[in-house]
Amino acid sequence: MSALKMGMRTLRFIGAYARANLRAAMEYRISFWVQIISMVANDSLWLFFWWNYFQQFPLTNGWQATDVVVLWAITGSAFGISVAVFGNARQLVTLIMNGGLDAYLGMPRYALLHVCIAATEPSAWGDIIFAVGAYLLFLRPDVLHIAMFVGLALLSSLIFTAFIVILCSLAFFLGNTEGMTQQVFGALVSFSTYPMNIFHGVVKLLLFTVMPAGFVSFVPLQLLHKFTWPMVGAMLGATTVIVLIAVWIFEIGLRRYESGSLLGMQG
Repeated sequence: MSALKMGMRTLRFIGAYARANLRAAMEYRISFWVQIISMVANDSLWLFFWWNYFQQFPLTNGWQATDVVVLWAITGSAFGISVAVFGNARQLVTLIMNGGLDAYLGMPRYALLHVCIAATEPSAWGDIIFAVGAYLLFLRPDVLHIAMFVGLALLSSLIFTAFIVILCSLAFFLGNTEGMTQQVFGALVSFSTYPMNIFHGVVKLLLFTVMPAGFVSFVPLQLLHKFTWPMVGAMLGATTVIVLIAVWIFEIGLRRYESGSLLGMQG
């Protein structure tokens, strides 16, 4: 089977899981919509803070209000896609610690993929709605920029997902790392929403390497401003590298995994 066919089958598989998870979440419609509306309101409040700030200071270190809108739109959509489609990745620490991986290891497809797409977080759809709405409302982009936005959001969502897999996979080696994982991942989300020009030197270097916030939002912002193939190559390269690192660490950790007592089929 060619790589293209395998890729299309994997995408259809992920899409089928996402639709099933969404239907399951919508069984409790009131709760589902309350979570979405609450998340849209929360994101809008933060964006309003930054928008109001730039109304007082129209040009801050080269940044304008529309730049912050794009930053929040990219980060919000990427985080939303990651948590909505690959929502179970954040439960990887728990699965490792209580033997829950047993239910996935016997499945016909790759265990890590199954783990990541097995659940969704309803509020994440609110992030997606907010992000797309803000981008369309404030930027009024043409069709080409909308397509670029979608593609960049998908790449950034893979960076988010791979990063959380890396953090969670440390549980194979260090024991329960749930608290550390939540704090570090939260830091990545926070740094991704700040104008990158306020950081300098070592801190800025770290935000493009150890904690890839720069590739989550800043590089996509630059590409939406001015498309260049070297920048596209950097974005694709960074995404590929962090995904491969995540898979590599998970595979090494899996060899150390001590099977628990959960041998039943995943419900």
